[in-house]
Amino acid sequence: MKQHNLIASLLLGGSLLLSTACVNQIEQESLQEGDTPINFSIKIKKTTTKVSENKFETGDQIGVYAMLAGTPIDNERYIENLLLKCGTGNKLIPQKPVFYPEGDATLDFIAYYPYQPEGVSPNSSTLPITIHTDQSIASNLSASDFMTATSEKVSNSTNSVSLEFNHRLTKLNISLVPGEDEDIEDMQAANPRIIASNFYTQAYYDLKAGEFNQFGHMADIVAAGEWKATDGKLSGKEFIFFPQAIDGTQTLQMEWNGRVYTCPIPSIDQLEGNKQYELEINAEEADDLELEGVIATIKDWPVGSPLDNVENEYTNQALHLSVLSFEASNIYRIHLNGKEVAEICKEYLAGDLNSTAITAYPLHGSTPDLTQGTVLQLLDTDEAINGGTISWNTETNTFDYENGTQPAIRQIYFDESGSLQTEQPEKPATINIVAYTLRDIRDADNIINYPIVKVGAQYWMRENLRAEHYADGTPLAPQKELNGTPGYFKAEYNILFYNGEALEANDISPEGWRLPSMDDWEKLESYVNNDIAMLKTGEWGILIPDEFDEVQPVNNKTMFCLIPEGQWNKDTHINKGVAAGLWAWDYETDSIATEAIFFSGENNKMLKDSSIATGKIFHKGLSIRCLKQE
Repeated sequence: MKQHNLIASLLLGGSLLLSTACVNQIEQESLQEGDTPINFSIKIKKTTTKVSENKFETGDQIGVYAMLAGTPIDNERYIENLLLKCGTGNKLIPQKPVFYPEGDATLDFIAYYPYQPEGVSPNSSTLPITIHTDQSIASNLSASDFMTATSEKVSNSTNSVSLEFNHRLTKLNISLVPGEDEDIEDMQAANPRIIASNFYTQAYYDLKAGEFNQFGHMADIVAAGEWKATDGKLSGKEFIFFPQAIDGTQTLQMEWNGRVYTCPIPSIDQLEGNKQYELEINAEEADDLELEGVIATIKDWPVGSPLDNVENEYTNQALHLSVLSFEASNIYRIHLNGKEVAEICKEYLAGDLNSTAITAYPLHGSTPDLTQGTVLQLLDTDEAINGGTISWNTETNTFDYENGTQPAIRQIYFDESGSLQTEQPEKPATINIVAYTLRDIRDADNIINYPIVKVGAQYWMRENLRAEHYADGTPLAPQKELNGTPGYFKAEYNILFYNGEALEANDISPEGWRLPSMDDWEKLESYVNNDIAMLKTGEWGILIPDEFDEVQPVNNKTMFCLIPEGQWNKDTHINKGVAAGLWAWDYETDSIATEAIFFSGENNKMLKDSSIATGKIFHKGLSIRCLKQE
């Protein structure tokens, strides 16, 4: 076997700017939220990784902060770690609506990639950053490409806010040049494995100072990419590093034809962030196994494309309840000064009231206080008992109502503290009203907004799940035959059924939501006093015509909107128009419940039947209706 001496040439590289457009707002006592909602768009095409192509890909997640101009991020913030998800069609999808401030207030924006749910702690300006050690996995390489963008003194206008993203880390490209006696095809077939040793993989980035500190955890990093023969050399391998000094202790190691070669990297006072360095390694016959590296020139990462915003304009102080259609959802959220302060619900109040109602609940964070609700309108009575307090017991799914003394309340206001007022206060606050939907962004190519309905103290999806991916973005396998292989079955009109094996294989519920248990279904049944007509909508037929000849009433008083979608059996869609089957989860065994929930046209009861396909050893193919986590 030959021994090789690899002589290295190192080329240094430069700066990348990616451009985005974003605007949002910050919370100060003197700052009022305006009435223009902010939409996000992007002009960056999909690619497999940003570090090689300088482009965002569909599904990437960006975090955004905004502060009153001149206010540092470690002080009070107006936008707190807003999640933006890159979709198709040049769009950035925000996790929740945000609005411009009114007046002359200007904002400073800081954005970063990749998004971290924990974000920056209060009174801090630092983010913990980790570089993946196995960058041969494309998602690890992409997630290691930490970038930030800033835009200062942005005023409330219809103009876009341009955020140019800069790489904050360092990229090293590797090329392998064969010596005189080496064949490039043989080298490519050998697929040399290369790693970088003794590089930091953890640090903190100070968004205020724009620098890294507190470096730690030295480790070996596996190179990303695949070798490609181009211009007489192998190239395509690359690393992402923290900007740091190269002091002679860092090396490259390469395993080639069963031999391990070491290349000390020449000393560099400081690897610069937002730069890429290129190292050419020349392979020549030699008696030793040590490689040499030589520094050459620097070149910039290319400039990316700008992101643009689209704005709308409207203003609200008095909320006229008749303007609310409740079509997109049975719940609206009230936004004031960048915060959600209340929700308005159209719900069915059971028991003695027995009425559809418009209710309001204060929000603490994003959690409704169900003990301090206000009944604004009882739609099925003319009694002047509106304006009273409704208090829910979430354990029993029941409520107490202290009658008010008002006729139906037609309009409401909010004062500057965010408290609901049924009479116009001296200084009514300007508010924004947004339909509160379940925005399922697991698949950026197919963002689904599900309407939400409150039934008792439970918050349900108002439609059945239509996800073709698991919650973590992993695709679900489409199936044609029910045989126990995890997957989903797609019928006409975009109706999806899931087998139990799919649910047990991975989490399928949208973030913040869960599969209902049998107890959850029974609470729903108890709330409507076993009158299932209150849950059903649409046209229902008879499942068993030989035994029944009359379809039971359907009134959908709860607005739960249960339709007879049927189920999947063997290789076909069955019982459509006459029945519905939905999954229940057993949280004690952490598996599908032994029984599933069924509804039929001829029966006004909630039925239970085995979750296993008749005469088989695998689960049925049924629908999913998720419940909001408490």
